[in-house]
Amino acid sequence: MSAKQSRGEGFTLIEMMITVAVIAILSAIAYPNYKEHVAKGKRAQAKASLSQAQQWLERHYSENYSYKKSADGTDVNQAGGAFKSQFSTSPLPGEGAANYNITLTPNDKGTGYTLKAVRTGSMSGDRCGDYVVTHTGRKSVENYTGFSAALAAASACWN
Repeated sequence: MSAKQSRGEGFTLIEMMITVAVIAILSAIAYPNYKEHVAKGKRAQAKASLSQAQQWLERHYSENYSYKKSADGTDVNQAGGAFKSQFSTSPLPGEGAANYNITLTPNDKGTGYTLKAVRTGSMSGDRCGDYVVTHTGRKSVENYTGFSAALAAASACWN
């Protein structure tokens, strides 16, 4: 019987180890890219939620001449109020688990506001920080990590 005939069918240990090593290397590259792709989608959704909130606030202002109060004097930012019930999270309430909490801070006179998307849930460890938009359209990033400046974080994450 020759050596070729006595060898059983299957893989050798070396072949299996090479296969495992190749899978490990591919996983080490693919998984972080996948996570960043998912996070990018969640950031885009937060920006869209803030845009919807801005549109709602502008309509509210045109009807009530205030970002802070309704015509009847009700604070729009109170718990269960018109703003909180529609725009408290991203994705919007009822659409899934929150990745960002949306906060509204009107100025004292009710003629301006700041909207902020604050990381929570699966995005709480995101290095890209919290996204901020004002009534003038100014956009900025706060509480970012791993970037030298807010501009770098904004251009890498929020564009």
